[in-house]
Amino acid sequence: MHVVMVVPGGVDRGGVERVIPALLWLIERVARQHRLTVVALGQEPRASVYSLLGATVVNIPPERRGPQRLARMIARGVRAAGSQGRPDVVHGMWAGISGLIAVAAARRHRVPSVVHVAGGELVALADIGYGGGLGRGSRLITATCLRSANHVTTATDWMAEHVRASGHRVDTVVPLGVDTERFALGTETPVPRRLVHVASLNGVKDQTTLLRAVAIARREIADLSIDIVGVDTLDGAVHRLACRLGIDDATRFLDYVPSAELPAVYRRAELHVLSSRHDAGPVAVLEASACGIATVGTAVGHVADFARSSPPAAIAVAVGDAELLAGSIVRLLGDEAARRALSQRALAFARANDADATATRFIELYTTLMRRSAT
Repeated sequence: MHVVMVVPGGVDRGGVERVIPALLWLIERVARQHRLTVVALGQEPRASVYSLLGATVVNIPPERRGPQRLARMIARGVRAAGSQGRPDVVHGMWAGISGLIAVAAARRHRVPSVVHVAGGELVALADIGYGGGLGRGSRLITATCLRSANHVTTATDWMAEHVRASGHRVDTVVPLGVDTERFALGTETPVPRRLVHVASLNGVKDQTTLLRAVAIARREIADLSIDIVGVDTLDGAVHRLACRLGIDDATRFLDYVPSAELPAVYRRAELHVLSSRHDAGPVAVLEASACGIATVGTAVGHVADFARSSPPAAIAVAVGDAELLAGSIVRLLGDEAARRALSQRALAFARANDADATATRFIELYTTLMRRSAT
C-alpha cells in the first residue's frame, strides 16, 4: 500500500528541532509496514526531497504572496502527492490547507481520503487572534475538507463534540499516541510539590491562567514550584508576569527541550498542569500519563475526556479559572492516594493508545477505505 500523508510541517530532516513528535512517531510506524510519502508544506525554503524515518518527504516551499497563492499551493501539493507514484490513500493532517490538498489529491487519483482535525481549525478566539474560524477563507477551506473527505477523525471525544457542534461530521476518534518506550515509568525521584507544564508560550496555551493559579496555590503550599517547558512566542511576557506575581523564584523556564529529554522532566514532577483555552488532543497529557504523572487542567482534549471517564483519570476545571485550577492543584498535591489513582488510570490509557496503536488504527482504516472504494 502506498500512503500519502500531507502535513503542515513538523518533519524537519534532522528529526529533532522543528518537528511534531506525534507526527514523527506515526510516520515511522506506518513506514515500517507500507510505502509512505509525506508532502510537507513549507518545511524548507526551497523545494526538496529527503528521507525521514523510512518515509520519503516531498517538501513544498512557502508560496509567494498573490491572488492565486492558494490555487498555486494546492496545484503543487497535488502534483507532489503523485510524484512518488500513484497513492492508494491520501491522509491530510489538520483540516486546513494540508487537508484541502489531501482531498484534492485523492480526487485526482480516484482514491480515498482521510482528514484528521488536529487543532484550532474551527475555533475563533478573537481576543488572541487564534483559530481558523476567524477568517472567511479558512472557514471555507475547513468546511470543504470535512465535506469532501471520505473519513474524518479527531484525537479525542471532546474534539469530536466540538467538530459536530460546528455542523460537521466525525467518523472515528483516533488518539495520536506517544512512544511508550521513550515515555515510560522511570527511576527518578519526584521533587516534592513540583509541577510541570509542557507547551509553547502562547495565547491559546494560556500561561497567564497557569501562573495565576500557581501564585494562588503558593498561599497554601509555600514551597510549590513549576517547570515550564516551551518556546517563548510572546517576547518574555510570561516571564514578566511571573515576576509581577512574585513567583519568579519558584518558576523555571526551560525553553525548548528535545523530545528525548522530556521524560525525565515529567518524572521529576509530582503533577502535570495544562491550562489551554483550546487543545484538540494535547500530546503532553499522554506523555505525562505514560511517565506515571497525573494531570490537572482545563476541560479540553484529553483532560476533558479523562475527567469524564468512570472512574476519572484526570481533574478538569473551567477554561480560564485560575482559582479552580489552584484549588485542584492544592488538593491533589495533598492527596497522594488520589494522585496515584489518577496516574494509574491515565497510564493505562496511554499504554493502550500508544503510537503503535495509532499507526495500527490508521492502517486498518486505510485498508477498509481502499476495499470500499474498490467495490
